[in-house]
Amino acid sequence: MALHYRMLTENDLPALQKLWMEETDWGKLTAQMWQRYVVDAPMGGVAGAVAEEDGRIVGQFAFVPSLVTVNGREYRAFRMAAPIVAKTLRFVSPNPLAHPVVAMYLHTAKELGARGDGLIYSVPDRRWVRFLKMFPRLQGGKFPLWRIDLPLAEEWTMPEGFTAAPLASLDDPRVDRLWKTWSRFHPCSVVRDSRSLPWKIGGGEYEILGIERTIERGGELAGLVASRQKGDRQWLICDVMAADADDSLRATVIGVVNLANRRALEAEPSKPIRKAAILATPVLEPALRSLGFVRDDYDFPVIVHILNPDISKDDVAPERWYVSAND
Repeated sequence: MALHYRMLTENDLPALQKLWMEETDWGKLTAQMWQRYVVDAPMGGVAGAVAEEDGRIVGQFAFVPSLVTVNGREYRAFRMAAPIVAKTLRFVSPNPLAHPVVAMYLHTAKELGARGDGLIYSVPDRRWVRFLKMFPRLQGGKFPLWRIDLPLAEEWTMPEGFTAAPLASLDDPRVDRLWKTWSRFHPCSVVRDSRSLPWKIGGGEYEILGIERTIERGGELAGLVASRQKGDRQWLICDVMAADADDSLRATVIGVVNLANRRALEAEPSKPIRKAAILATPVLEPALRSLGFVRDDYDFPVIVHILNPDISKDDVAPERWYVSAND
């Protein structure tokens, strides 16, 4: 029987829970996860398509909402996530574009474009890149992973006039002022302000560090960075913002490396932390290089698909973006 494609709705939770349990090894799609990503998520919540066969859901492709800024203008955008297809439909075809995942993607892109959304983007697993390059309207690029080995011989000294401490709340007007300044260094970026950061990184997984420039600005934020232990033996640095690409950025990186070093020294022997790692954009690279970071053996692919005709391919060329490893 032919598959039918439609946008997912809040009423699909029981059927999608069944799909997750039977067709993936991800564990249960909990009511709490559904509440966070579909009901409570900003900008209308998760979008995406489902595939139905004889009235039964046999596939899903979710798209997580965010705001992006392109040349100073904000657009609603979506990040690809969690494609699932029933095992019986995971066929190998001479025409990959006939696959249900492709059909769900194209259905979602058409619907999002029709309602005026800006673009779809992803920092996907490298195994997806070859598949995604089959889409003629997608642009691709990559950013390198850089690292510093841990533990340090000794903790780094913060530059004079800067202090680093946990940030008590992301609902802080200084976060918005810092984002406004940092966003000028990259023509394209996922928005990181008090509207979006609390949902993106405020769930407890991340340690959020604020860098203050105390001497000249009376406690104004000179930097902000979120980081956490991720994967095998690494402390992953994400969501960096700084008031400038020089002293403030260096102080922000120093602050988070010192935090990573403390966590490495505290780590259990069975879960060591051997490096601090960061996705490096061209704006970040000079500061990272000056502090001793080196190129690691990994590249993050970045994929962009324009939906809104007001955006040109040159506007959102991947090399113009600020992205972090958790985007």
